[in-house]
Amino acid sequence: MGCMGMSMTDFSQCAPSEFYAAWKAWNEMRQNRERNDWERMRMQCLCTLQPYSKQRLQPEDIMTFAWEKEKGMDKKTAPALTREELMKRYRAAKEAWGLK
Repeated sequence: MGCMGMSMTDFSQCAPSEFYAAWKAWNEMRQNRERNDWERMRMQCLCTLQPYSKQRLQPEDIMTFAWEKEKGMDKKTAPALTREELMKRYRAAKEAWGLK
């Protein structure tokens, strides 16, 4: 349990649901850290390759990650939004944040 920062006493006093919640939070933090490293590397590659490309490159042109595909974030396969749909989403987000 040391990798999660949990002592043996804490582990032995946890209910299974409490341990699962702690593990889930720890695992998400670990995955986010790893994803940030990969995204940083992709941006470094983009900055290195852009001067040699005749067209403007996007990060997804360099590499598309599995977690982007899972969430439907792949821009190449995602349906394009119309201006009206985009503005509707913009207004809804603005309203949700209490902005005028």
